[in-house]
Amino acid sequence: MPVRILIVDDNRRFIASAERFFADELGVTVVGSALSGAEALDQVARLNPDLVLMDVAMPGMDGLESTQRIKARTNAPLVIILTFYDTPKYRQAAYQAGADGFVPKADFGEQLLPLIFTLLPDLNKPDRQPDLPATRLHTRPIEAPPIKRTAYTKNGWLSSQQVRTVIMAGGDGTRLGVLTARRAKPAVPFAGKYRIIDFALSNCVNSGLFDLMVLTQYLPHSLNAHIGVGRPWDLDRGFTGGIRMLHPFREREHTDWQSGTANAVLQNLSFITDNDPALVLVLAGDHVYHMNYGPLLAFHAEHQADLTIAATDVSIEDAPRFGVLATDGEQRVLAFQEKPQRPTSTLASMGIYVFSRKVLEHCLHEDHLTPDSSHDFGKDIIPRLVGSGQRVFAYRHEGYWMDVGTIDTYWRVHMDLLRHPPAFKLNDRSWVIRTHSEERPPMLIEAGASAQACLITDGVVIAPGAVVERSILSPGVYIGPGAIVRDSIVFTDSYVEAGAHVERAIIDKNVIVGPNACVGRRDDADGSPGITTIGKNVQIAAGLTIDRGMSISPDVYLEQEPLLWPSP
Repeated sequence: MPVRILIVDDNRRFIASAERFFADELGVTVVGSALSGAEALDQVARLNPDLVLMDVAMPGMDGLESTQRIKARTNAPLVIILTFYDTPKYRQAAYQAGADGFVPKADFGEQLLPLIFTLLPDLNKPDRQPDLPATRLHTRPIEAPPIKRTAYTKNGWLSSQQVRTVIMAGGDGTRLGVLTARRAKPAVPFAGKYRIIDFALSNCVNSGLFDLMVLTQYLPHSLNAHIGVGRPWDLDRGFTGGIRMLHPFREREHTDWQSGTANAVLQNLSFITDNDPALVLVLAGDHVYHMNYGPLLAFHAEHQADLTIAATDVSIEDAPRFGVLATDGEQRVLAFQEKPQRPTSTLASMGIYVFSRKVLEHCLHEDHLTPDSSHDFGKDIIPRLVGSGQRVFAYRHEGYWMDVGTIDTYWRVHMDLLRHPPAFKLNDRSWVIRTHSEERPPMLIEAGASAQACLITDGVVIAPGAVVERSILSPGVYIGPGAIVRDSIVFTDSYVEAGAHVERAIIDKNVIVGPNACVGRRDDADGSPGITTIGKNVQIAAGLTIDRGMSISPDVYLEQEPLLWPSP
């Protein structure tokens, strides 16, 4: 019996791979595809398919709502939900929407055909038994055939209960200068209402990962206050995971201050390996990006890897700031260089690692016994694993990603948000960035004020005659009459008084820029943004000028022109 199949997914590569799957396994041609839930409704009405394969996570109308509307039709087709998240919650939601079946994407080849034959018993099964296992569906092109390794017992997507996520949030962040003088780098405010660590936390929750540990060290107070028990991210849990903040501690035997990323994980290894997770996902807490970790974990399992490194392409100019990789056609890592002066590749590590737990334990203990090691993942652990022939693979991430480790990159990422269209979207309702927010009144832009190409949060007041352009204003910021703010980032509860001029500057919390004072200026003759940074609680007296590129330490009251002190 011929069958008419419609595939609904917002990933064109997935659709193409699925079409090949049906052609190879059943000799069936897919009659159509849709990239959104709304388009799926039109295609169902037009094509009248027998079977719809429906992805859950899509922008706009998601797969569950689409399924519910499709199943409400007369002579509705069969609908099978596809998702990376094989959890009771998703299965229950799928069946409540009226779905006839549920298949995790990573087990597509193994589970889909038996389900189709159950739902469509009259469908002609292939009269041949395939010589190879059922075709594995990939979300990106794979140049080599699937790797076989009989000693590896776990295949495909591992449930979230088998994955423990560790977020590294202990770096001192000295390259961010005065912004990290009173806080850890992951706690630095971002885009008005967020903190940098919100991206890693939200990516985890949006990926269905709820078992998180945050490793802190330097100045963790504001980070602890921000995260709390994890309620904004639905991480205030007990038996089903939740979030735990792990701080440096001393055992009865001598333990030292954490001396590197690998050493930080080693000192907390007993907590990280509690309940025997199969995989450990290690993330940096100071990067800005959207990423679904489900395909990364599936890639790790499919390639039966010991370590998988998330990687992205960067410019040759930026490559010396990162660890760079060389790979073969299977994406296996052949070489790894940490921050090379003369990089031979532009494929850069994102500081996101998936370790098989036993491999992680072994390499950390081995590194601990190596006397000349700096106990760092990039400098020591990864080169040693690659050099010893372990199965290290690179997973390519194609979306926006930035390490906001310097003042210049921190400022540039904010300017990226203000482009049209923005390089990075914060208002994607299918991938919400969650945060801990204060209750503030609505913003007020008074008559005669002007604000263009800005991000303006609750509680902001822009007085008559003020001009704000290409800037980010955090909660409670006040811009006085006739003041000008351009190309700048102003943190919570800071005041720019009447007639003051702020340009290409980053102003920390509770700063007062006095009347007619001038902070920063636009002068990019040397090719650098020349960002002026003002530390927390600084007060700048009326009429003073803080020149381009200067940095003012926190808690200073300036009554006279400061000496030149360029920012880092």
